[in-house]
Amino acid sequence: MLYFPLINPPLPVLHHAVLYWDEIATIVPRGDYEQYLRTPLRQVRDAGLYRPVNCPSGTERRLRDLYYENSLEGESTRSSHTATVFEELRRTIPLDDLLPPRQDPDLYGEDRASLIRPGKLPTSLTHALLEEGLARPHHRNKWHLVVSPALQTCLLGMQAELITSAHRGALVDLSARPVSALVPHTDHAHVWRHIHRPRSASPADGLLMEVGRLLPVPSATADTRQVLKFRERYGDERLRMMLALNRLVHTLHRGPGHDDALDTLRDVGQEIQVARREMEQAGRASGMEWVRRSLSVVVAVAGAGAAFAIEDWQWALGVLSGVAVNIATTRTHMGWHEHPFAYLHRVGKALDGEA
Repeated sequence: MLYFPLINPPLPVLHHAVLYWDEIATIVPRGDYEQYLRTPLRQVRDAGLYRPVNCPSGTERRLRDLYYENSLEGESTRSSHTATVFEELRRTIPLDDLLPPRQDPDLYGEDRASLIRPGKLPTSLTHALLEEGLARPHHRNKWHLVVSPALQTCLLGMQAELITSAHRGALVDLSARPVSALVPHTDHAHVWRHIHRPRSASPADGLLMEVGRLLPVPSATADTRQVLKFRERYGDERLRMMLALNRLVHTLHRGPGHDDALDTLRDVGQEIQVARREMEQAGRASGMEWVRRSLSVVVAVAGAGAAFAIEDWQWALGVLSGVAVNIATTRTHMGWHEHPFAYLHRVGKALDGEA
């Protein structure tokens, strides 16, 4: 899981990653990043489940290109020579929301939505932000830039998109381990909307699926060490839950045009129900208090195009209704290039009780 835009994920997201993903990655500044890690993330790192990553230098052109690959009909499909990140931001965000706040925020406060560390961005992009007046050095620490919350989240969202779609050879992996696929995951809904908004007149190519109430996660009172112990002790149960969810999204990714799609989905539905019961039983046995949190996934539809219609998925709705999955009735733009899935974790919306 590649969580963004913050270095330290909220506890619900961190615990979700510990239970249902091989590891969690976050975007860190170049240089000494460990000083920024809080205790829960350090505990996950010490367990070998954390991967710090950052963007390589010289990626400004790719940052510009990301938002111009799907242009309107009649326009150039590649306008990176004339378009810049700033033009894209100004086109989609009011200027007042792009300008940094008049007062510098507290460097050590909880609200860090107006701060960004230059080391998380390519050097020339940092210089350009300063020249454009969209950022300024913090008066108490020049290694922190003061920016607007909208600019911070959009820049880091763009960077997460770049890292996700980067070629293995270009990705800077600070853990010195082999680079595996990174699946984007955020709890910032406005960044999610910015990434997945339609950018052209071409048909949407993604399917929005709500899987809230599907995955049991520890309550906010759970200690990270307790969650790590649960992961180790109940590896079989959580692995079955992970595999069942992966089969679900892969089945939807294949689309409805396969002869065995309905039978496969029925099997997946049964797997999910069994796996969920096992996870909840394991949680009760370990004293873990479970909650259900809203989670969404955008699934890229294989071969999506003009013929792609939401009605094609009506066959899935009845099968999935028993496992607390809802397919949205609108199509959406994938946003993430060369990646079939992306997740939105609504941390603030805990869903208790039976599904």
